Amino acid sequence: MPENLVSIMPISQKPSGDFSPTKKQLIVIYFLATMLFVGTIIKVGMDRHWWLPETEIISNLKPADIKVKLDVNNAPWYELVLLPKLGEVKAKAIVTHREKHGNFKTLDELARVNGIGTSIVEAIRDYIKIGSDTASASLNNQE
Repeated sequence: MPENLVSIMPISQKPSGDFSPTKKQLIVIYFLATMLFVGTIIKVGMDRHWWLPETEIISNLKPADIKVKLDVNNAPWYELVLLPKLGEVKAKAIVTHREKHGNFKTLDELARVNGIGTSIVEAIRDYIKIGSDTASASLNNQE
């Protein structure tokens, strides 16, 4: 009897030496290969930043070389806090004094603010201004 069972088994179930994938398998293989290729291109592009222009880092530039002048009559306290020798309390005192007594007309008037002396005014003089530069230039031209 065992001999009959072996002969009943169809030959098609045995793996053949010539494997050819079906159409569905080819589509899946193509899809996976394409996704792998696209993913690799995206990863390389993100690592290399090829879409950004080339930039040059200037190493000899110091923070002191970048001068920004804040208008003490318009700057909020959180911008004034960036100035040397001014903390949050003194910056808020400047804004409170400005709101209570009006705009400053000269930089020396900052010494009237509680907690700010002439040494602090001198330390921040290069970083602050009164009004905009264009307004003062047009006033000088009218005189």
